[in-house]
Amino acid sequence: MNPTVARYAIISPRSSQLTSAIVLAECVHAALVSLSDGSSVFTGCDEQGRPLRGNGHAHVFCECNEELGLGIGGEITHVTVYAPSGFGRDDLQALQDLKEIWGGDDPAIQMRLQGFGQPEDYGGINHNYEKSSLLALSRRWISRTPFIPTRHPKITRAGVPKRDANGLQIGSPEHELRRLLGLAGFPAPVAVERVAGTVLGGREVAWQEFQCRRSGGEGRRAAYDRGYGFRIEFAEEVRGPVAVGYGAHFGMGGFLTI
Repeated sequence: MNPTVARYAIISPRSSQLTSAIVLAECVHAALVSLSDGSSVFTGCDEQGRPLRGNGHAHVFCECNEELGLGIGGEITHVTVYAPSGFGRDDLQALQDLKEIWGGDDPAIQMRLQGFGQPEDYGGINHNYEKSSLLALSRRWISRTPFIPTRHPKITRAGVPKRDANGLQIGSPEHELRRLLGLAGFPAPVAVERVAGTVLGGREVAWQEFQCRRSGGEGRRAAYDRGYGFRIEFAEEVRGPVAVGYGAHFGMGGFLTI
C-alpha cells in the first residue's frame, strides 16, 4: 500500500501563525506542484487540466502542537500532507525534496520530514511520540481551523427559511457541515454544537482572526467571508483527518479529537 501521509516538523526559529494556515498551506502546495513537475496528486487535475473527481488528491494541514512546548505563541509546529489516493514513487521524491517554504517577504520556513505512513501510524493524542490529534481515531471532534460553508442559507420568496426534515435551515452553517461530512463519507453526527473559537498561545482566538481566503485557485468558492466552529460527536469512532468545506485541501475546516 502506498503511503498516504507525509509529516513534517517546522525547525525554523520562527514560523507562521496558525491563523495564517491557509497561506502556508498554499505555499507548501505550490512547492510540491513544482517539485513533482505537476503531479496530479498535488495539482488535483488530470493531464488535460480537468479537476479530478473525489477528494483523493493532497490535503495540506498545518498544526500548532503546544503540548510539545512548541508553538506557545500560536505558531505552526508541524505540517501534514495527506492524500487518500496515496503517493507514488515520484510523489514521494518530491515530498523528500521539500525542505523549505518561501512566502512573500518573510524568511524561509525550514521543514524536516519526519516520515511517511498511514493515518493510523501518526494519529493519537500522545504528542511526545509525534502523534497528531488531526489523524486520531475518535467519536468526539472540535474545530481547530474555521469551517467555511460553500452554500448560502435558503429562503422562500416570502423570506421564510427553508428547512430540512430535522428543522435545520437548508444551507445554514450546521446544515452545510452535516451535508459535507456525509459527502466525505463520514456517518451523520449525533450531536453538533457551535463553538466561538480555538485556544492558541493561551488565549481564545475567534474564527474571524483566521485568514479564510485563498489567494488563488479555481475550486468552489466560499459562501461566507467568515468561518464557523463546531464540536461534533459521532455514534462510532472515525479516523481523521476530518476536514470539510471551502479550503479543506488547504487546512481549513479541520477538526481535532477531544
